[in-house]
Amino acid sequence: MLDRTMLYDTIYALAACNGREAELFGSCAPLARQAFARSLAGSGFPELWFELPLAGEPWFDLHALASHDQLDAGTTFASETCGGCPEAFAWFAHRGPEARQLALSWDVSAGDLEQPAVQLLVNTWDPEVTCDFLVSAGRPDATGAYLTFSGRLPRDWYACYAGVFPRRTVPFLRVECIPTTELQQAYATDPALLREHMQQAGLDQLGDTLVPWCQHLAGTPFQLEFQFDVDPQGSARGTVGASVRFAAPVGGSRSKPFRPDAEGGELMRQAMAWGLVDERWHLLADTAFAKRLTYGSESALLYCFPAFLKLRWRDGEPLDAKAYLIAGIQ
Repeated sequence: MLDRTMLYDTIYALAACNGREAELFGSCAPLARQAFARSLAGSGFPELWFELPLAGEPWFDLHALASHDQLDAGTTFASETCGGCPEAFAWFAHRGPEARQLALSWDVSAGDLEQPAVQLLVNTWDPEVTCDFLVSAGRPDATGAYLTFSGRLPRDWYACYAGVFPRRTVPFLRVECIPTTELQQAYATDPALLREHMQQAGLDQLGDTLVPWCQHLAGTPFQLEFQFDVDPQGSARGTVGASVRFAAPVGGSRSKPFRPDAEGGELMRQAMAWGLVDERWHLLADTAFAKRLTYGSESALLYCFPAFLKLRWRDGEPLDAKAYLIAGIQ
């Protein structure tokens, strides 16, 4: 296999070239490279997510996602190559396809390479599987909160991932939920229903913008997702995120790819009007590529594309907006 660090360096260089490093990525590259080296639990190349703010000082955080085809159940996982979470990786390697990916999320923008957040993405929502993961990730104290929170969710929400933050006290549990297509369409025309479901999740401070802006997101041709920080009592508290997912440039999805001259650009201009995004969003489309790298007898297809726009609120007040790029090899 091609050297994984070389592949990472090439992906980053292609995404950040032509002045985009200064405008989008800031000065986080050296620490992110170290974080990548600590995210190589298996033999394959992890899926990468670059998390970028869309206003203020440029920086980025790095997320590295492992899949089952990269891990062998017989592997002895070393702490230094799995973010200090060998038990979670050993658990994941033995799980079935209901556990889709295991993610390490590094706060490189804060200079924190001690211990990342660890998150489980699932194909099938089974609270028991997620609770087993939480125990393997060293947070058995989060299982009660997760069960209480998942039990209060609207019927047509799907809890697609849960994550824990080992260095945090409260809240330390994060859960992301996807409403069905039909429910997303209902939110686009019925803000009262959206408000009711946010309150059902436990939010008691919605402010003036959370519901109408989420209603706007629901009316786009992009898949809507909600992200909650969950307190020990199983209620959503503090910071809440709402994101839309752009499709990969090729392949099937219920969303459309990001296009600056189409609905994606319209959404970014609306986010600018809300005061959450500046002109740097125009650079996102240029981060997309699919290029084949050949070295001797080996080759790999490297790719990157804008995958998410996420808006965040804290205690009902608008906080910020971020873009996520998904990158990797095939």
